[in-house]
Amino acid sequence: MVFRKTFTICSIVICLSCTAGAAGSDVKRIPQLDRDKLPGRQVKVAAICIGFGGEREAKLKEAIDHLHTAGNNGVDIACLPEEFAGTKAEPIPGSTTDAVAALAKQYNMYVVCPIREQAGDRQYNTAVLIDRKGNVAGYYRKVFVFWGEGLNLSTEGVKVFETDFGRISILTCFDLNYPELWQKCDDLDVDIVFWPSAYGGGSPLNAFAILYHYYVVPVGAGNIIDITGKTHHDIQKPRKKQFVATLDLDRAFAHHDFNRDKVEKMLKEHDGEIVVERNLSQEDLAPWWLFKAAKPGVSARKLLEEYNIETLRQYQHRSREQINRAREEGKRI
Repeated sequence: MVFRKTFTICSIVICLSCTAGAAGSDVKRIPQLDRDKLPGRQVKVAAICIGFGGEREAKLKEAIDHLHTAGNNGVDIACLPEEFAGTKAEPIPGSTTDAVAALAKQYNMYVVCPIREQAGDRQYNTAVLIDRKGNVAGYYRKVFVFWGEGLNLSTEGVKVFETDFGRISILTCFDLNYPELWQKCDDLDVDIVFWPSAYGGGSPLNAFAILYHYYVVPVGAGNIIDITGKTHHDIQKPRKKQFVATLDLDRAFAHHDFNRDKVEKMLKEHDGEIVVERNLSQEDLAPWWLFKAAKPGVSARKLLEEYNIETLRQYQHRSREQINRAREEGKRI
């Protein structure tokens, strides 16, 4: 009896993959980014906004079909919505993560796969990170579970996941309302926060991107948010409900404080290699530069380090630590 049940689940997964594969085969295959030949540190992300819950088999088929599209478009990491395949709990690994993992391996891409997790006698709203080889690389359990979900609460908090393109964190839906979680992502020095959700989120997401200088990939409405706090300018839509953008994780802010002479020297000595993308203006009174590399093989962040110019995040973190230490020691600044 156990064998027959296992065979049935495997058959469903295989059939879903084959069916979706046929649907995705019409999409022109686009190679993944060759980051070594590009300026900065670029990564292609996909927000697959197919909604929360629903009938499991239909939603899993839809998700797999979208993952074929993402893979055929050279995506490095795709994110599915909160509990996208329904609310029946399952273990990790399980039938849903196994089905998604097959696509991650096929297209050499990471996938954030949110499920309802059965962990012993406990159940969690969990986002599973699957790596390029189809292996479970980690998971994030929702910290602020919404009223009525009937789920256990995470005691593990916010996590950071190291990928081959940068550092990411995951927060889920109702977590949006708790700034301490978003500050923790900043403390962990992440490049991107993925936010699988059952709704769109709105302006608080833009505010956190501005405040903490990381990209936010919302998977409710697909409004991928730049580190400037604005919707990313080149979001592509390879199909309805899927949003794709290429993000340069090497872009960096630096404060005007203590840096003017060093920045002037760097820009003069590396003219054409690094550019100021944005600076203090009437539109934005923040006294910050935003730098990006302009030549393949060049890193803006490495040049900043070479000229002893802290990024804005480094400056803020160091200032917080040193000022708080002085406070504890009764010293003046």
